[in-house]
Amino acid sequence: MEDIGRLFPFYTLKTFRQRIGWIINLRWVAIFGILTAIPVGKYLFTFSIPYDRITFLATLLILFNLVYIFIYKYFSFKSFLQEVVFTEAQILVDFILISFMVHYSGGIENPFYFLYIVHIIISGVLFQGILPFVNTVFASLLLTVWTVLEYSGKVPLYSLNHLRFSLSHVLISLIAFYVLAFASAIVIVDFINRYRRLKAIIDEKSRLLEMTINERDRIFRFTAHELKSPITTLKSTLSVLNSIYADKIDEEARNLLRRAEQRADQILDMVKDMIEITRYRRTEEEVVKLEKVDFCKWLDDILESQKVFAKSKGVEFEIGPVSCAMVVIDTNSLSKIAINLVNNAVRYTPTGGKVTVTPFVNQREYGIIVSDTGIGIARDEIDKVFEEFYRAKNAKEVERLGTGLGLSLVKQIVERLGGDIKVESRLGEGSKFTVTLPFSS
Repeated sequence: MEDIGRLFPFYTLKTFRQRIGWIINLRWVAIFGILTAIPVGKYLFTFSIPYDRITFLATLLILFNLVYIFIYKYFSFKSFLQEVVFTEAQILVDFILISFMVHYSGGIENPFYFLYIVHIIISGVLFQGILPFVNTVFASLLLTVWTVLEYSGKVPLYSLNHLRFSLSHVLISLIAFYVLAFASAIVIVDFINRYRRLKAIIDEKSRLLEMTINERDRIFRFTAHELKSPITTLKSTLSVLNSIYADKIDEEARNLLRRAEQRADQILDMVKDMIEITRYRRTEEEVVKLEKVDFCKWLDDILESQKVFAKSKGVEFEIGPVSCAMVVIDTNSLSKIAINLVNNAVRYTPTGGKVTVTPFVNQREYGIIVSDTGIGIARDEIDKVFEEFYRAKNAKEVERLGTGLGLSLVKQIVERLGGDIKVESRLGEGSKFTVTLPFSS
C-alpha cells in the first residue's frame, strides 16, 4: 500500500476519491449522449443498426454507474490500492462496453470509435507510470479484435452506409487510431508529469519559504522578548530621572534626558510591533474578546493615550460622535487596528495639523475612518504601505526609527475579520484610511 501511495504523491485519499466522483458524473454525460443519439440515428439518419442492443448497453451502463455510485458513497476506501483498483475496473469495463457499442453502431466505419481516446486521456490524467499505456494497448486490442471479427465474417458487420470498407481503408483507420491513441497517451502523460514536477518544485519552495518565515518569526520573538525587559527598565529609569531631577539640571541636559526617554518609547514600540505581528500570525495564540459596547464611546476611551500624544505634538485631535449604536465586536483586535492607525496619523502629522477619527455603524457593517493633514503618501508607494517592513521615503525623513510593521499588522487583522481597508492620500496633503468590517466578524 505504501508503494502505491508513492506512485500518487500529488493525491490524498480524499482528492483521489473526488476524481472518482468526477469520472462517475462524466459517465452520466456519456449516457445522455447515447440515449440522445439513438432516436437521432433511427429517425433522422435512418441507420439500419440494432438499436435494441444499443439501448440494452445504455441500460447496462446506467446500472453499472448506479453500482459505482453506491460503492463510492457507502464504501470507505482505506488505501490508494483500493481506489486505484476501483477506478481502473471502471475504465476497463467502460472500454468493453464502448467496444460493443462501436460494434453495434458500424464498427470502424463509425467515426465515434475514437471515444476510446477519452478514457485514455482520463487514464493519463489519473495514473502515473505504465498504467495509461496498458489501457491504451487494451483499447487498441479491443478495436482490432472486433474489426478482425467483423471483416472476417465471424460476427455481423452493421454497416452505416451499406458499403463495405476495403481492406486498405480498414488498415488505414486502425493505424490512424493507433497513432492518435498512443500519441494522446504520450502527450497527456508527459504533460501531467511535467505539471507534477513543477508542482513538486513549487511545493518544496513553499515549504522552504514557510520554514524561513517561521524561523524569522522565531528569531523576532526571541529578540523582541530579550530586548523588551531591558528597554522597559531603561525607559522607567529615564522617567524617574526626568521626574526627580528635571528641576535640578540645566535646560540642555533636561532636553537630552527628554529625547532619550522619547527614543526609549520609540524603541519599545518597535519591539512591541515585532512581538505583535509574529504572535498574530500564530492563530492559536490570538485571543478573541467579543464585547457589546457603545462603539463610539468605546473608541473614544481606547484612544485616550493618542489624544495625549497628539496634544504633546501640538496636533489637533477630533473624534466623531460621542455616542452611537451598541455593537458586538472583537475589542481586542479592533483596538489594535484603531490605535495603530491613529498613532501613525499623529506621528506623521506636523505641529498645527489635524487628525480626525470618524466611527460609523450601519445595518450590515461598521468601521472607522482615520484622516489627517500630515505628510501624505506618494502615489507609487500607496500599494506598498501594507507590506511588512516597508516605510515610505518621506516617513523615514520625518521619523528615522520604525519597523514598518504597524500597517501590515492592521491589514492582517482586518482581513482575518473579513473586512476591508482602503487608503487615499496625496503627498504633502495628508492621508485617509477607511476600515470596514462586517458584523459577522
